[in-house]
Amino acid sequence: MRIKPVSLIVILFASITGPFGQISVLAETRPNVVLIMCDDMGYEGVSVYGSSTYDTPNLDSLAKSGLYFKHAYSTPICTPSRVQIMTGRYNFRNYVKFGLLDTSQKTFANYLQEVGYETAICGKWQLGGDSATVRKFGFSTHCLWHLDGRDSRYWNPRISRNGELLDNLEESFGPDVMTDFACEFIQQDRDNPFLLYFPMSLPHWPFVPTPDSDQGGSRDRSGKYDGRAGGEEYFPDMVNYLDKLTGRIVKALETSKQIDNTLIIFTCDNGCAINITSEMKGRKIKGGKASLPDNGTHVAMIAHWPAQFSKGVDKSTLVDFTDILPTLCDVAGVESEEVVTDGHSLLPLFNGTGSSGREWVYCHYIRNGFPRRPQDEMKQSEIRKKQDKLIEQKMAGAFARTARYKLYADGRFYDIQRDVEERQELTNVEGKQLEIRKELQSVHDRMPKWAYFAQP
Repeated sequence: MRIKPVSLIVILFASITGPFGQISVLAETRPNVVLIMCDDMGYEGVSVYGSSTYDTPNLDSLAKSGLYFKHAYSTPICTPSRVQIMTGRYNFRNYVKFGLLDTSQKTFANYLQEVGYETAICGKWQLGGDSATVRKFGFSTHCLWHLDGRDSRYWNPRISRNGELLDNLEESFGPDVMTDFACEFIQQDRDNPFLLYFPMSLPHWPFVPTPDSDQGGSRDRSGKYDGRAGGEEYFPDMVNYLDKLTGRIVKALETSKQIDNTLIIFTCDNGCAINITSEMKGRKIKGGKASLPDNGTHVAMIAHWPAQFSKGVDKSTLVDFTDILPTLCDVAGVESEEVVTDGHSLLPLFNGTGSSGREWVYCHYIRNGFPRRPQDEMKQSEIRKKQDKLIEQKMAGAFARTARYKLYADGRFYDIQRDVEERQELTNVEGKQLEIRKELQSVHDRMPKWAYFAQP
């Protein structure tokens, strides 16, 4: 029997050119990588963070025996987060259209494939193209929803495996099909290390019963629900089920004796849907998907790697989705000068040699992207009018923040620690607050000015 390589799992439930950590993973001990990102579940979705609405024992166990971040931030909606996490670059650089990853971009899968990793992806695609596009982005095998049609992702799902639609799924639950693929890939006998990326479809609407839901609720398992309304009673079941599937993947690593040197990082692409309300530490939190305040961008992130660390909660490190690509490249032994990224590697934090070096988080968000030549689609005045309305609704814009303070590109400044819902702007600041505001303004000043957000 071949000797299996040690494993790295990254479970993701998301400065200009930040510094890389030092390459410290020897070629003969390069870890495997499994990256899992769930869909539409904010910081308040994981019980270890204080949520009283959901039960996530598998994630809690990973957090308590590993490392979990109090300050991890995504973009407010799915495609921008997927583009950012896969390319390690802020959205103003490469996000051109909702539901699309520009084929000129290089992903973490491309980088790892170039240094000998076997690569796979399963789950939700939503990035355009076809099976050839998936391979172009560095994945040699795939099992995906939203690659060949958008029919059900849950019951009786439409799933494509390596370019072929799967049949006989009438009684199947889509996330189970994806997890079967993931576990099968993990347990393959191989000589080379592997990368598995698992962007889960759970717990995104439509809200439906899972295989573990009680019978007799408001919905059956037909999966014929196109609208966003209704079925909210099943959202906790869907969160619990994604936790269960995470446990299945961990079990597959344990069974194949790959868990000890496995890094697990858990996060999500954005906050909960706006029709979901959760309770966390006695506070009601309304889902903020597609908006820039904390309830749209603050996500859980858990890291677990028994061979490297057991540190508990990290209350100070700032993380955004550009940091994942350089972290994966760092642990895989990719030469730092080869990697183009805006992120900071977390490996120094993991192996105890230092911090990531990140001093602030940046987010530049607009749902429908930035066409390469927007003047070809509409007049600049029309663009400005549409974007001003979105900014006013807090559904587009840019911010730079520390763990406590947050400055928007339009000048709004908040103390998030005391005003998490951003109800009262800080004005006439002085002393330490003024220093922090100037530091965050310097971040905005060094970012390119898009036509969408050009200053008057």
